[in-house]
Amino acid sequence: MLSADAEFRAAANAAFAAWQQQPPYIAYRADVDVSIPAQNRSQHIARAVEVRTHDDTAVLHDLPDGQQQLGHAFPIPPWFDALSYFRLQYRFGDPFRQHNPLTELTMQAPLHYTDPAASANPAATVIATTLRNYYATYAPDSNDRIAHIAMTPLPALTRGNDSDFYLHDVYVDTVTNLPTRVVYAGPTTTFSIDYTTVGTYWLVDHATYRVTFSLPLHIMQTTVTVDATMSGFTFPDMPTDPRLR
Repeated sequence: MLSADAEFRAAANAAFAAWQQQPPYIAYRADVDVSIPAQNRSQHIARAVEVRTHDDTAVLHDLPDGQQQLGHAFPIPPWFDALSYFRLQYRFGDPFRQHNPLTELTMQAPLHYTDPAASANPAATVIATTLRNYYATYAPDSNDRIAHIAMTPLPALTRGNDSDFYLHDVYVDTVTNLPTRVVYAGPTTTFSIDYTTVGTYWLVDHATYRVTFSLPLHIMQTTVTVDATMSGFTFPDMPTDPRLR
């Protein structure tokens, strides 16, 4: 059995390889529920999305017969590799009515690792691998099919870092080495991403983002939960909308 560090490295490399194989175009349906219990507010957004992957340009069609607009893959790109450094932005196209939510996820190249054996001392009989920014251990619910890696961020990563969250859990299919679920957590924020395989493509099919923040003057806190499901993936050779050609 691989060490937890080595399992994480294998998962990151498998995810990186899958991320490199993204199709030129993806079409899918996005269903997003936004909930703010403290304000007794909720909203359901259903959109048909057709996206050009190389520059994340998408045509968004509000279902069933609402507006069409250009934007980014909504709510996040299906080809997103969560084992990466990224920033997620959420805004309203109409901030006054808090209408027409739009998102943008900017991602650096995903994590990937070289084989430590390739540069090791030829006389070495044992090669130990460690992660620079996290301490990885197997959680008790790991099994032969799904490895659950618990991730603890180290001071080398968190010191002087204003990030809202860090890697917390990575669930890995031990047959393919691909992550099936990635969870980030912080004091006020959690972000979980679930994956599926459609044909030969490894894609996000569900994500949940939850953040708690203080209102002005710190009179109270409120929590916003965004739960998104993406389904009906197809991979057209050419997009139906000419603006994506």
